[in-house]
Amino acid sequence: MNVRSTRWVRVDLDQRTTYRFSIILKRLIDCLAEMHQSRYDLSSNGWRVMSVIGRFGPLAAVEVAKYVSLEADKITRTVDVLVKQGLVLRRHDKVDRRRVSLSLSSKGKKVHDEIEHVRYALEYEFLSVLDDGELAMLYKILDKLEPQAREIFTPKDAWKAIFEKHRANPQIEHALSKK
Repeated sequence: MNVRSTRWVRVDLDQRTTYRFSIILKRLIDCLAEMHQSRYDLSSNGWRVMSVIGRFGPLAAVEVAKYVSLEADKITRTVDVLVKQGLVLRRHDKVDRRRVSLSLSSKGKKVHDEIEHVRYALEYEFLSVLDDGELAMLYKILDKLEPQAREIFTPKDAWKAIFEKHRANPQIEHALSKK
C-alpha cells in the first residue's frame, strides 16, 4: 500500500526541510570555517577542496569537481592558493603526462588531520542529542535522501520536471491553500 498520499510536506518556512537543512548546515560550516580561516588561513572552498583531496586523492581537478559544487575556474584558483600555501602538490601522472594529479603535501596532511579532528568533534557534539536508535535512523534516512537528491535535483531544469509532475497534485493544492 502506498502511504504517500496521506503524508504532508510542511509549508511554513521554519518547518520546511530545505530551510532547516540549510540553517543547520550554515551553522556547522560557519563554526568550522571560523577555525580553519583563523588557524590555517583557509577559505571555505580551500577546505572543501582539501578535504576531497585528503579523502579521495590523488586525483585530477576535474575529479575534485565531482565532490564539490564549484565551477572549474574556482577549483583551479583554489588549488593554486593551496599549492602556494604548501598544502597541495601538483604532479604529472607517470602514465599519462597530460594528467595532473593533486595530493596533499605532508603539511597539507597535518592540517587536514587537525581540521578533521575538529570537524568530527563538532559533528559528535551536534549529534549527541540523539540516542543510538535515532542516530541509526538518521543515517538510514540520509542514505535514502542523498541518492534521491542526486537523481532528481541534478539534471538540467530538474525543477521544471518536478513541478510538471506535481502541478495538479490535489494534496499540494490543499496544503498550500491552508497557509
